[in-house]
Amino acid sequence: MKLKRFLALFVSVVMSASIFVGCGSSEPTDSTKTEPTATKSASGNILPSAPVKVTFWHSMKGNTAEQLKKMVNEYNSSEGTKKGITVDLIYQGEYDEASTKLSAILQANAANELPDIMQMSSKGIFDVKESKYIYPVQNFIDMDANGINLSELNANALHYAMYNGKVLGLPFSNSSVMLYYNKDMFKAAGLDPNKAPTTLEEMATYVKALTVKNGDKIKTFGLGTKTRFFLLGSWIPMQGSEKYMFDNADGRKGTPTAIAMTKDGTLDHFLKEWEKVLATGGVDFGIASPNEGFQSGLYAMMTASTSSMASIVSKIQNTGTFDVGVAELPRVDANSTKGTGIGGSALYVFDAGNDNKRLGAWDFMKYLATPKVSGDWFMNTGYYAMNSKAYDLPEVKTFLEKNPLYNIILKIADNSKEYPNYLEPWVPAFTDIDTTVQNEIIKLSEGSQDRATTISNIDKKVNMTLKDYLDANGK
Repeated sequence: MKLKRFLALFVSVVMSASIFVGCGSSEPTDSTKTEPTATKSASGNILPSAPVKVTFWHSMKGNTAEQLKKMVNEYNSSEGTKKGITVDLIYQGEYDEASTKLSAILQANAANELPDIMQMSSKGIFDVKESKYIYPVQNFIDMDANGINLSELNANALHYAMYNGKVLGLPFSNSSVMLYYNKDMFKAAGLDPNKAPTTLEEMATYVKALTVKNGDKIKTFGLGTKTRFFLLGSWIPMQGSEKYMFDNADGRKGTPTAIAMTKDGTLDHFLKEWEKVLATGGVDFGIASPNEGFQSGLYAMMTASTSSMASIVSKIQNTGTFDVGVAELPRVDANSTKGTGIGGSALYVFDAGNDNKRLGAWDFMKYLATPKVSGDWFMNTGYYAMNSKAYDLPEVKTFLEKNPLYNIILKIADNSKEYPNYLEPWVPAFTDIDTTVQNEIIKLSEGSQDRATTISNIDKKVNMTLKDYLDANGK
């Protein structure tokens, strides 16, 4: 059955069915499978035994999509040509859309329509993390002595792609949230342009000083942001050892059964400090992507991904629009750790029974994880280099000298390496739960409910969503 045919039958079912039902093919990976039949090159590399095409589904857009296409083309014309491997890069829409297409394939049990490699975010991987069709990267690591050296990878990004202590996927487009600010506005407000706020209490002081009004209307907000999982993935765990948003280590040690941050005091403490920032009246608190407002001067500061760096540098710093300042995400308070959470996506291999396709996928993933390719990815996107040795390359060092704003990304990575559990959660109904949390915090921000009600509502609604999922899936 061809993809278009079964998509027509199943996509509407997937979209309209209860959000709590899993993919239906989430039985555990069969660990008794024999290893792929392969040949070895003179260097000992494991290779397909015949020419093969590797299908790679992705969700990148804009500059990052162009960079990915460049990487694929370079592989196909070099290593791929030598080894008889061709990577076919196919855009499948944004993460949710791509995951819906994957779910339709799994619902139809149409293994022959599966991609060989797929880029998935935390939203997409949850329902397929235990699928019989997932081929864990750990299997390749164990059988390929000349494969990827895990100690060279970004430790936090590696943990992002791990499940139950094993490497499920290859870290790819991973980033952390950080603070960008307008140095010119800092100067105008009498603030030191080289010193950003380090705690939420300090941020409140900065927001108050930076907010500009024209009568009753705000001309410039001190801060543009939106409190969501990407930020809470830092602000919750930084409050102490083994602090998570959800139980089961935020879904890395099994399916979450309950929200944790509403019970252990971490959400309450964060919101108490966050209310100090909100009290300034200078926060535009409903903006998940404040980049355009930051560029136009609507926001003096914004929280955004490190992967926004390339755009910020090219559109603002290099054009002379204004002088950009960068800093780590402010801590909840002075007692918080120095780690920052990580989110994004990883690459996962699907096994439809074709050994050569699996081995071709692995060879391409090894190519992506080399220092050279990782360095190019970092320099052109702002995503972490998959291989940390990329930062030692002469061309990357020269790049950092010419583009000093990028050094904050290395600082965040270095300060976070001792905190590998600061991760975006893997939870069922990711978007729905994230939206519930966002909406309740917006009500607090608007002043329509107090902190205790906000926490109570989040606790009840999220736990009900989790319970419905667990009941529907017999867990």
